[in-house]
Amino acid sequence: MSPRQPSLHAPLRRETAALPGHTRAHNRALVLQMLFRGESLSRADIARETGLTRVTISDLVAELQREGLVVERGVRTASGPGKPAVLLEMARGSHQIIALDLSGHDVFRAVLTDLNGEIGEEVSIPSPDVTGEDAERLVEDLLEWALQLTTAPVLGVGVAVPGIVDASGIVRRSVSLDWTDLDLGASLAARFGTPVSVANDANVAVLAEHSFGTGTGDMLLVKIDRGLGGGLLLDGRPVLGSRLTAGEIGRVHVRQGPSEAWVPLESIVTAPALRRRIERSVVGGDGADAALGSAGELLGAALSPLISTLDLTDVVLTGPHELVNEPLLDGVRRSVDERTGSDGAAKVIRTSQLGRDIMLRGAAALVLSQRLGIA
Repeated sequence: MSPRQPSLHAPLRRETAALPGHTRAHNRALVLQMLFRGESLSRADIARETGLTRVTISDLVAELQREGLVVERGVRTASGPGKPAVLLEMARGSHQIIALDLSGHDVFRAVLTDLNGEIGEEVSIPSPDVTGEDAERLVEDLLEWALQLTTAPVLGVGVAVPGIVDASGIVRRSVSLDWTDLDLGASLAARFGTPVSVANDANVAVLAEHSFGTGTGDMLLVKIDRGLGGGLLLDGRPVLGSRLTAGEIGRVHVRQGPSEAWVPLESIVTAPALRRRIERSVVGGDGADAALGSAGELLGAALSPLISTLDLTDVVLTGPHELVNEPLLDGVRRSVDERTGSDGAAKVIRTSQLGRDIMLRGAAALVLSQRLGIA
């Protein structure tokens, strides 16, 4: 089966040539971005789309060919006189990416991917209640194991971490892993000699949906797992916020009824909280669907102002399939429609089709973005 090509409805950068003073790396990224979409293009095609000269494109392509990132794949069928154009493609199997997901409740996962984000070998290490320096050592063991499985040059390592991570990849705070101001990427890079990129798990998930799923450039992704978080793209650009907490909707307070106390949304809409809610509901005779539907309504109450204020048309929910399902979605949609005075939530709010690997594919997308300028 041929690999599924990435969907990039709104690239993270405009495909135009760099202005004077911009770097060669920018123009390299333009070429790679176009080929990453899965199209076979000629040098003339790329020059026309980017506004760069054919001489510049030929020089960049030659460099990318030497690095093994671009290959020639035959010629275009001639439609007139003249020499047929040679077609170029990205060499998706030329390098591998190692993607790590540290967001699981009781396991750390690592996979090898190609440059298309397609997952190959996987390794995992049980991590129940592992924190602090013990968690660091476990991550080092996992990466060492994954490196032993590589069969091509490693472009880089991407790591999805639950918690607050700044733009330079420093883990400012991870409650679940008990890390504070940990420069995980630098320590791993120093030990293993390969570039390492680190980001918040929800933020890499939104990159995965944008690069490999059906996400748009204006999108909110809500991750429901052992915690509740969100990743936000506006105009195709990740939004972190001045305090690095953009999308952290778990802190929003809601109440389940007029006489109920206000409580954080994360006390209701996380995987453990939803499972407890279902158990209580089944005992009480209401059923699981009702429990998930009412929780979805509370989530919708928190999302409604964001959807209206930012004019979002793509809100993606991800999490365990037995919890993030139609009853929960229906509750969210009902609540959003009621609070926004519309009936269009069914077209806006959906689930991701990337499944349990969304964090891993997002970590791969992070490497592509930071190492090659591809998004």
